[in-house]
Amino acid sequence: MKCNNVIVSEADTDDTAKEDLFEDGTVEEYPDDDDASSLHQWKSMVYTSKTVENFGTECNNKESFYESWWISDFLETIDVNGFQVLASQVQSVSQIFKRHPDTAIGFRPKNQQIRKAYMDALLSLIETLCQSPDKLSDDDLSNADETLVDLIDVGFKLDWLKTKLNDVSEKKKLGESSVVRLETMEEQLQKLKHMVLDLESQMQKEKEKVLAARAPLSFKDILY
Repeated sequence: MKCNNVIVSEADTDDTAKEDLFEDGTVEEYPDDDDASSLHQWKSMVYTSKTVENFGTECNNKESFYESWWISDFLETIDVNGFQVLASQVQSVSQIFKRHPDTAIGFRPKNQQIRKAYMDALLSLIETLCQSPDKLSDDDLSNADETLVDLIDVGFKLDWLKTKLNDVSEKKKLGESSVVRLETMEEQLQKLKHMVLDLESQMQKEKEKVLAARAPLSFKDILY
């Protein structure tokens, strides 16, 4: 039996709203702005059971279903060493400053959008270098080098990252050289295998000749 499609959307709320009233009378409370447990500590998914009545001509029954709202990470930013980053980036950014605390010591921009854009570029660069060197093209490495230069120019202290970029570039070159040598060795090995097969065939023929030469003559062979 067909039913009319029903689309339920969240009501628009302003910054001062602290609760929403659902159609069934229940109240959904949102975390207070001053509460120590911020949005990212709130439940990531809320299940609300509702009853929706369809008034279509083909279906008049009531259906009970569950709606889920996911709190998207990209809607939430968290401060890490003066940078507003996504919740999904907090661990990575924290590790950067834990291992290299002077990374942004010379970075001066105050605008958070600009700061976030440069931090995104830094994370993207690190992500690129985490790929297998053989998966990176020359253009990838060239772009990575340009990004690194830009980050250093705006005040980031990235000597450690420059070293890693050089290491990855060197590994890529060594890997490509090794591949060429392996291909050459494979060709030589195939030729040697053919030579071995030919030698084995010749040896078998020579063995047969030796056996024939060593075979004693029979009485009949002597007579005839």
